[in-house]
Amino acid sequence: MTGTTGQPSRRAVLRMAASAPLLLGASAALAVATSAPALAAQAGWRWCERCSGLWYSLNGTRGTCPAGNVFDGGHHSNGSGNYILKTVEDGGRGQGNWRWCGACQGLWYGGNPTLGYCPNRGATGHTPIGPYPTISSYYLIEDVGNRDSPGGQEQWRWCYKCAGMFFDGNTPGGSGRCPKDGLIHAVTGGSYVLRQVP
Repeated sequence: MTGTTGQPSRRAVLRMAASAPLLLGASAALAVATSAPALAAQAGWRWCERCSGLWYSLNGTRGTCPAGNVFDGGHHSNGSGNYILKTVEDGGRGQGNWRWCGACQGLWYGGNPTLGYCPNRGATGHTPIGPYPTISSYYLIEDVGNRDSPGGQEQWRWCYKCAGMFFDGNTPGGSGRCPKDGLIHAVTGGSYVLRQVP
């Protein structure tokens, strides 16, 4: 099955990837098991060096960083890899209900009764949008005990104060800047795993 451009559809690519170990033997299973998420996933996510949060960088804006910025208040991606997030539709293992905030451009957990605390909208909370192309989609984030394959970067955490995703690997237990109180993010729960574009 092909899309309108003559290229294989997203579903066809995922089916081919899933069947590759059966067609190519055990060595191919190892290669597939350690590969990055499907190409249908969304790249362009970056780590902000100022707040330690994860934000989407390909939307024509740098969003709103809780650590502030002298120019436009946006996030900074210096030193960041290009992270790729899979959607629930992509399948696999991980925790659903992760959302992209249209106001601050950050990733936040939407599985609780509140909308968290957004650096752009304050206590009103995050504005759920996307991922593309439908608003009903959610991101599926792997964690150290529930991942598709080995590899990836660990020590990504959920902040229970703002509901955002942040990296806690540089200064464990003392990372970033939470928009709710201007202090460090509050570490809770397990360690999430993010993968980068090769």
